[in-house]
Amino acid sequence: MVSKTVLRWLTLVALVGLSLGVMVPAASAATSISACPFTITVPGNYEVTKNLTATGTSCIKVHSDNVAIDLKGHTIKGDKTEGNDGITDNCFGESGVAISHGKIMDFDDGIDFCSGRDISIDQVDSSDNAGDGIDIDGSDNTFTFVKADRNGGLGIDNDSSGDLFSNVEASKNKDSGIIVDDENGFTKVTASHNGDNGLDLTGTDNIITYTTANDNGEDGMFFDDFDNRVANSVANDNKTDGIDMPFGGDNEVIKSTTNHNGTDGVFIKCTGIGGTSNVVRLSAHGNGTNLSETGTCISDSSCLVYDPILIAARPRDQRVRAVSFLTSTRSRCGSISPDASGRTLR
Repeated sequence: MVSKTVLRWLTLVALVGLSLGVMVPAASAATSISACPFTITVPGNYEVTKNLTATGTSCIKVHSDNVAIDLKGHTIKGDKTEGNDGITDNCFGESGVAISHGKIMDFDDGIDFCSGRDISIDQVDSSDNAGDGIDIDGSDNTFTFVKADRNGGLGIDNDSSGDLFSNVEASKNKDSGIIVDDENGFTKVTASHNGDNGLDLTGTDNIITYTTANDNGEDGMFFDDFDNRVANSVANDNKTDGIDMPFGGDNEVIKSTTNHNGTDGVFIKCTGIGGTSNVVRLSAHGNGTNLSETGTCISDSSCLVYDPILIAARPRDQRVRAVSFLTSTRSRCGSISPDASGRTLR
């Protein structure tokens, strides 16, 4: 029988593949957008023909489903007037909208779909806005090669489920980098140097892989519910915890690194709704507490495995203590053997 966890990983791999081909309206002559404001009322393809400036207004208003907007490498710039956004649905609740290839800056929110779904954003930089870089309240959205940095609110605020984030950067925002709800997938995401959490996940069934959340004002990654997975990721130098899973159960941290965080490398509640949590193959040092568990997790809390490459670079007295630690945990944590990269794993 294929386990639930394996099915989740397979699903994420499939989603990453699908993200390479975004669904857009059938090929047709594109309608030019050459000034702000511009309102889209019919499905189709639209192209921005030059850099645009909006004064006291939103720029592109989407009032139709099935729309593709190609910024063609241009910049849309506002005047940071409250309530005016770069590209918005004005809460019409549109779906099937694709936005690509350009920059949006100096608006309230760069992109704001307050009730949209199936929104695809590809190769867009929505940074330096007064509010959020991107704000979407809907589901089944896709973000590929997106930047949302240095915004006055959140980098990406998605009160939504079923979203995919691939090759996304949300850093140096005044609030958190990215906020989402349930059943989202993250791969190759960077959420660092934010004022609050790097990633703030308020729901269940989220999967985080190859993601970095360093030097944030609170947690690197904060999980507010059960049944979430983190693997092959890094959360270092955060003010509070590297990875914080204080609620629910059936959460997992696998083959990840959490160093030099102010409180815990990983804080995890071991039992609760969903089952028992697990931490394996964790590299953690220099934290207030490397691994803090509430209850008894599946793995032994002493199974903190150090990278032998890092050990070799340390002063001799520290190196001896680290090697002794590895030796002492072999019998308690099961077999320890090097993986393909030379790191020693449980």
